[in-house]
Amino acid sequence: MKVVIYARVSTEEQAEEGKSIETQIRICRKWAQDNQAEVSNVFVDEGKSATNLNRPSLQEMLALIQDDESIDAVLIQDTDRLARNTLDHLTLKSVLKKRGVKVVSVSQPMIDDSPEGSLVDTIIASVNTFQSQITGRKTSKVMEEKAKMGWFPGGTPPLGYKNALNHQPTSNLDKKIIAIDENHRNYVKEIFEKYASNRYALRDIADYLNSKGILSPRGNKIHVSFVANLLKDKFYLGSFLWKGTEYQGKHEPIIERELYEQVQRVMSAHNQNATRHRRHTFLLRGYAFCFTCKGRYTAEHHKKPSGAIYNMYFCQKCQRGSYIDRDKLENEVVKVFKLIKFSPQYVEKIITRAKELVNEYHTTQDSERTRLAREKNKIERGMKDAEEDRFINKTLDASMFAQVYANLQARLKGVDDQLTNSHVDHSKKIQVLDKVLTLAENIGEAYKMADYPLQRGYLALFIKKLNIKRGKIVSYELSDALKSLIAKDVVLVRKNGLPGEDSNL
Repeated sequence: MKVVIYARVSTEEQAEEGKSIETQIRICRKWAQDNQAEVSNVFVDEGKSATNLNRPSLQEMLALIQDDESIDAVLIQDTDRLARNTLDHLTLKSVLKKRGVKVVSVSQPMIDDSPEGSLVDTIIASVNTFQSQITGRKTSKVMEEKAKMGWFPGGTPPLGYKNALNHQPTSNLDKKIIAIDENHRNYVKEIFEKYASNRYALRDIADYLNSKGILSPRGNKIHVSFVANLLKDKFYLGSFLWKGTEYQGKHEPIIERELYEQVQRVMSAHNQNATRHRRHTFLLRGYAFCFTCKGRYTAEHHKKPSGAIYNMYFCQKCQRGSYIDRDKLENEVVKVFKLIKFSPQYVEKIITRAKELVNEYHTTQDSERTRLAREKNKIERGMKDAEEDRFINKTLDASMFAQVYANLQARLKGVDDQLTNSHVDHSKKIQVLDKVLTLAENIGEAYKMADYPLQRGYLALFIKKLNIKRGKIVSYELSDALKSLIAKDVVLVRKNGLPGEDSNL
């Protein structure tokens, strides 16, 4: 007989006598020796809870059994090593049974294939579930008390913080606390400041963090959704949410409330303009200046008694003759951007990098979709087996079939959702890449096609000042960043093309 051994210990159990990984493996090997069984593999999950099936070694073991028909049994010390959830326990036994694999609980010899053994097995699985639920309720109560003390009880803290030992604890509840992670504190502050400036999109910040090699607290690549959630998290102000209730924390804040609220205003404005509809927004605020008096242009929204609405730019000092319709002046800016272009050499570099990125995207997507397709195929095969066992072989009763089938359906939906998200994420990457290429090939066209927040970003990158006379942009001053690129021959600017009396600055 050929067998595999599965051993598991949760974080809380690691120090308990008689439950160590070594003890479990020793007991199982002794059984194999006494029963002339050959142990082909040993699978170990350390620090893993049995309340779900998402355990690396358990999944690896199931994959091996799926492919290797020579496996006859899985040895475990007792049933709660395999699962502490009745449904998961029965699902695992059913899946293994279809492959002709028995589950042998070495310390529970009363569990066998007889009706009595199956009854005992189900009762023990139910008791394990009950015990797990009682433990969970106690743990939840303890965590709530810790939250009331002001200490975050939720496990992994946000980026910029870390779990630490309290050198002056007042009770068991504050032995482990949240402390500043000095390696990431400044990055968090920088993220908030960048976004508050209204010059960076969420994608820009995500790309920046990835370029610095920053990973999420769970060790993953930084995505746009992660940045969005980070910027909304009040944890950085010194408070936290726990089970729907906000608590004032004792951890040190990383940012000031004023900065946090500015970020929320910018985010709200971006969301408002997501569909390109604008309400009292003026693109050229801070960039438009009067050519005559050098003063800054003001923008106002007017509603006449007749109901007619006017959105105007004007010089407060000169006033008469300086009024110009918002849309007309903003459309003038396209002419400025058409004068600016990247050098052919730099465009070629961008195109080369774009090709590399597309190949990387395709390789990653193909690999992920292949893996998910294999997983989907396995689940669908399991569903087909369950259907045959219920309606053809009559080896599954109605209750067990419902439990097994519901579990498989939930897993299938999860895989389908991952496939959909994979496609959406790929599409978003391609859209961003397309915007970059459009910008490289034709800056004027890229600006014209951009939505309001992105146009503001382009203005911040390229323009320092636009000088207006009689409703026309007659001269402009480039941003310091663009001047630096011009000096390096990365950017070229045509000096003629604007109407007006003044030469371009």
